[in-house]
This record gives sequence, C-alpha cells and structure tokens, in this order.
Amino acid sequence: RVHGAGRTDAGVHARGQVAHCDIAKHFPPGRFRDGLNAHLRPNPIGVLAADIVPDDFEARFSAIKRHYLYRITNTRANLALDVSRVWRVPRALDADAMHAAAQRLLGKHDFTTFRDTECQAKSPEKTLDQL
Repeated sequence: RVHGAGRTDAGVHARGQVAHCDIAKHFPPGRFRDGLNAHLRPNPIGVLAADIVPDDFEARFSAIKRHYLYRITNTRANLALDVSRVWRVPRALDADAMHAAAQRLLGKHDFTTFRDTECQAKSPEKTLDQL
C-alpha cells in the first residue's frame, strides 16, 4: 500500500509529490525506482527518486512544507501546450497591484473558512512564507 503526502485538488498537477510504502524485500533505491516506473507505464507519472527512510517516516505527517505554483499567462491567444496547466487571462493585468495584494497574505492566518468539513489537519492556521 502506498501512502501519499497529500491529495491534490481536481485538475491540479502534482510535482515533487512524496509517498512512502513498506516493502519486505530490500532493493537498492535506484533499482526500486526503476521497477516502479516500469510498472507505471504508460500512465503520465514518473518516480524521480527512491530512498530508504526511517521506520517512523510517514509521508503525510512528516511533511513540514508544501509549495504551490500557480501560473497565469496574459495573452489573447488560446493556449496549446499549457492547456489545463496555466490560467489564461486575455485582458490586461496590473502585476504591481497583484503583488501588493499578495503581500498582505504573507504570515500566519486562520483558514477555517476554506477548510473542507472533513479536513483532518490539526489546525486551520497556516503560514504563507512567499507569494
């Protein structure tokens, strides 16, 4: 059974996702990674690295940070290669105003309003370090 560090929302593409599994047989990490990738084909997923971790490592609860990348393209032309990976905004954007507004979100905040009713996080408070 594979345990992922967290879920992504529908339509969100995970990069650098961390997962763990317990296996009885010892494999060198590179060989284990290659074996996983062979079994994952042709699915659009690839294991970049595999490491041996301490027995108390839990992908979901051992995470200390998450990083998200939101991409906006400011163009009138329709997207081709980035469809469903980039938000296309055809009208002019005020990047300075967007940056100033984003800076107000930095720091520790209570996100109770945005939590799912079945959220299992210990606290609704999260710290935004960079925007």
